[in-house]
Amino acid sequence: MLPLLLLAQAAQPVVEAERAFAATAQTKGQWTAFREFVAPDGLMMLDGPQPAAPFLKDKKDPPVAVMWWPAHVVTSCDGSLAFSTGPWRRKGGTAVGRYFTIWRHDAQGWRWIYDGGRQDETGMPAGDVPVQPRHGACHRPPPLPEEPPPAAGGRSHDGSLVWRIDKSANGYRLRVLFSTGGAWTTESDVEVG
Repeated sequence: MLPLLLLAQAAQPVVEAERAFAATAQTKGQWTAFREFVAPDGLMMLDGPQPAAPFLKDKKDPPVAVMWWPAHVVTSCDGSLAFSTGPWRRKGGTAVGRYFTIWRHDAQGWRWIYDGGRQDETGMPAGDVPVQPRHGACHRPPPLPEEPPPAAGGRSHDGSLVWRIDKSANGYRLRVLFSTGGAWTTESDVEVG
């Protein structure tokens, strides 16, 4: 019971960080928020995964920031890495889509190390409480299948949460996998650019 409780507690700060990131975009400006919450090695999906800092450096905030909120959050067993996804809206709701953010926890707190998204005509329903999968006690995850090196990616310190961006026929594909020691579950497998 204690490992499950610790996992639930670890996930909450990620939700709070994502909400603070989104709120900062509304109060201080969209690109200002991105600069405040990015890790020094953060990546964005530009023409493939690229360093975020040069793109964000002199970017002026638009008059109306994009709005987003977390709908699904997964945190590694050790609390060092997290994945957050949910809907975004801009242009008065005429443009909608889904965002995908990978967060890393360190001495500075939660900072995003990957942020991207895609337009999706159907959007997602809004909700106050993001879905957080409930997992039992965590154990060493099984080996991952052998694959070529990704264009970008990483894993939590304990290896329970893995993300990778690979070149695909249509651009790039983001996959996020999670394991508490049993089989890997796919938390995301989506074209992102």
